[in-house]
Amino acid sequence: MTRRFPESAPNIAALATAIADPTRVMICASLLDGRAWTLTELSRALSTPMSSLSEHASLLIDHGVLAERREGRHRYVQIASTDIADWLEHTGALAGESVTAAPTLAAKTRDRQLIDARTCYRHIAGRFGTQLFSALTRREWIDESMNITDAGRAGLADDFGIDIEPPRSSTRPYVRRCLDWTERRSHLGGVLGDELCREFLDREWIVRRPKSRALKITPTGRTHLDWVLTTQEDHL
Repeated sequence: MTRRFPESAPNIAALATAIADPTRVMICASLLDGRAWTLTELSRALSTPMSSLSEHASLLIDHGVLAERREGRHRYVQIASTDIADWLEHTGALAGESVTAAPTLAAKTRDRQLIDARTCYRHIAGRFGTQLFSALTRREWIDESMNITDAGRAGLADDFGIDIEPPRSSTRPYVRRCLDWTERRSHLGGVLGDELCREFLDREWIVRRPKSRALKITPTGRTHLDWVLTTQEDHL
């Protein structure tokens, strides 16, 4: 029997149920690299039997957390939207604890790499992500209202080759705080966060680590981003 309430409310319980399982959490965490994965790739990465992983993925798709597409025999899944990715990262920061990793050197190394730098869907997270946000605010390229200043427009163009032209049709904020689940402070989200991540990857200042959403700052990147990496982080 369905219980009735005096008024309507969003069915948050249904969405929360969709990720109320460690395997489904790990599926979502893997897909926060912003790319589409096949179920076979996820099965291997998480050491989870294909039959079980397929059931978990289907539930996430049914609840709108994941989107899927098929190409030939392959079934690809990815995070359904930027809003879902932001919700997952923010929920992770509020959780207060982590899913326990395997007690191996490889797992500890992987955790350390994720903490240092990783993608949060399409922007940069982890310690490097929070340093980047602090560096931009300390240089006053971004003001307290999350607007890009005149100095910021000039600096982003000179240092990163990014011309600030917010798309008129986009409903996403150009600059926003995104609460980082490992650092418990803000990293840079929004359209600008996406553009900086893409630009750094294109210039090979950062590269993706194999089979992970962790990022590695290259020697060239350390040269160009030294002022970011040496910035004292603000507790934002």
